[in-house]
Amino acid sequence: MSPSPRRRRRRRLLGAVLVIALLATFFGCSSTITPPTGITDPARVFLLREAMHTGIVLPPREASEEYVEFGFGDWSWFALGNEAWYRVFPTVLWPTQGTLGRRTFGAATPEALRARVTWAELQEVPVARDKAAALRTRLQQLHDSRGKEAVTRPSLGWTFVPYDRSYWFPQNCADVAAEWFRELDCSVGWLPIRMGLTVAH
Repeated sequence: MSPSPRRRRRRRLLGAVLVIALLATFFGCSSTITPPTGITDPARVFLLREAMHTGIVLPPREASEEYVEFGFGDWSWFALGNEAWYRVFPTVLWPTQGTLGRRTFGAATPEALRARVTWAELQEVPVARDKAAALRTRLQQLHDSRGKEAVTRPSLGWTFVPYDRSYWFPQNCADVAAEWFRELDCSVGWLPIRMGLTVAH
């Protein structure tokens, strides 16, 4: 007697979860960010790590601005808050609609940022000021370009817009953050499955 369709689906899901767990165990860990050297006009950028989320926090470009974080994720899970356990599988097993998130902390200095962000880990990455400003401008323009489709989650402090990137386990928030740090002339170690980032001491 063959198994029912529901039982077959459960077996496929279980098999997929086991495959991901094994891949993460053997290949997935944190890549190391190494800041650039020889910087003449440094700016203080931060890697933010919070549970399964990894983002980049960029400094003000002028006196009227504050630190801002950009992050990447799955549109349904991260932006719309569809966080039921069974949505983990479609979120990570195949490409889904990505989102570019933005949030601020009411902090214009590194000291104020650290005082306000007490729920997450911040690691400082010194980079060239002009590179940090250029990346912030580019990401802000991307965010603004989809502003009519923005979704806000006040409880998290984020504003999300659709992003022309797919989210799944080979291209997650740590992978996209790694790309952003490379734009700042940082070197980032390669991994087949990247589960996070950390900064070289």
